[in-house]
Amino acid sequence: MTQKLIKSDFSELDLLQTIEPKGIADESMRQTVEVLLKLIEKLQSKVKGLESDNS
Repeated sequence: MTQKLIKSDFSELDLLQTIEPKGIADESMRQTVEVLLKLIEKLQSKVKGLESDNS
């Protein structure tokens, strides 16, 4: 799974949306990527909540 950024105008969120775990042949690696993506999503949500609380 190699990804190259052609344009620097992608945000981190845009880049995360391009990751497709189903394309990873190794089952263990696929599960790891899925867990990490879910964790990132959870943490992003938490940060947004904290930012709104802080405003």
